[in-house]
Amino acid sequence: MLTYWVFCLEGSRVVHHLDFEADDDEEAIELVTIRREDADCELWCGDRKVATIMRDERPVLMARSA
Repeated sequence: MLTYWVFCLEGSRVVHHLDFEADDDEEAIELVTIRREDADCELWCGDRKVATIMRDERPVLMARSA
């Protein structure tokens, strides 16, 4: 299990954050999407930005660097 953090933003200000565990990035994105917030959100795993989740759009998975 990996630990993930979701930061929901209004502009550049964090208005809500949540940490949780998931098996992988895909499961983490699915869990965040189910709990859709009425804000733009960023999903992080440690210092790696996993996805940007805009309030009215599908999640955008970030490319992993080699």
